[in-house]
Amino acid sequence: MRPKSYDISRGEINGEIIGGKLRRGVVSLPPILEDKSSIFWGYEGELVVLKSSGVICLVLEDIAQNDANTIENLKANNKIMYLSSFIGKDE
Repeated sequence: MRPKSYDISRGEINGEIIGGKLRRGVVSLPPILEDKSSIFWGYEGELVVLKSSGVICLVLEDIAQNDANTIENLKANNKIMYLSSFIGKDE
């Protein structure tokens, strides 16, 4: 059986399988933000979950803490992209 890259029951991500660079102290749990108006900064390859919509975002390049911005603005500036979604708490 092939190992899973994401275990939705525990919210854990296996960065080795997806080739990501999980650099928040090698944390396997992705940041979970409220919605696209949440302020965020992070690292290339990191995954982020938007709780209200259920969207999973991929960070395309390092975002310095000083350059933190809303998810909506980071997406508009091509610093993150939406990967997929599942049913969020408000849907």
